[in-house]
Amino acid sequence: FLRMMEENIGREKWDTFLKKYFDRFAFKPMITKRFVEYVQEELIRNDSALSKKLKMDPWIYGQGIPDNCPVINSDAFQKVDVQVAAWMKGTGAKKLETKNWVSHQWIHFLRTLPEKMSRLQMTELDQAFRFSNSGNSEIAFAWLVHVIDNNYSPAYDQLENFLVNIGRRKFVEPLYTRLAKTDAGLDMAKRIYNKARPGYHSITYLAVDKILMQNSK
Repeated sequence: FLRMMEENIGREKWDTFLKKYFDRFAFKPMITKRFVEYVQEELIRNDSALSKKLKMDPWIYGQGIPDNCPVINSDAFQKVDVQVAAWMKGTGAKKLETKNWVSHQWIHFLRTLPEKMSRLQMTELDQAFRFSNSGNSEIAFAWLVHVIDNNYSPAYDQLENFLVNIGRRKFVEPLYTRLAKTDAGLDMAKRIYNKARPGYHSITYLAVDKILMQNSK
């Protein structure tokens, strides 16, 4: 929404508005109606063409994302897409151009890989990039999704270690959900959960309790 406003209003005018907005309302409460009124007073005024272009009502009061949502293109992610495509066409993992990639690119790489991969493909990726030994939780999580979906047993120890030592619900809930889809996975999930549950926050373990209970019926 803010990016859309900037693109349609202009960076200089938008920056001036934001500074004035924060100066005027610093340490004061704000509600949607007042915000809309302030934008109308300070930015839109009586410019019906600009008002139509911004589509503030659909953005603020409607459902979904309006059709004037900015499209963000990332050159860094496009480079990752090229390498994923090359790997899927047969280029060896160790020959991919991944030098100087940052963590977000590695996460995108893992999320872009096909859902189903062979043991040989999983092994190649793991040996080339050591995903099973990653110390980055976001990268490890993205990799473990593939570990579960492709029954990649060489990384099961890492999966258990992750679920026992990382208690963030955003990570553990999706992993337990995936494990619970098969009988073997459900057995593994229960075994690991017995160790991990005491270290989880109540919100997390109640969510996992529900997942395992539903899939045990």
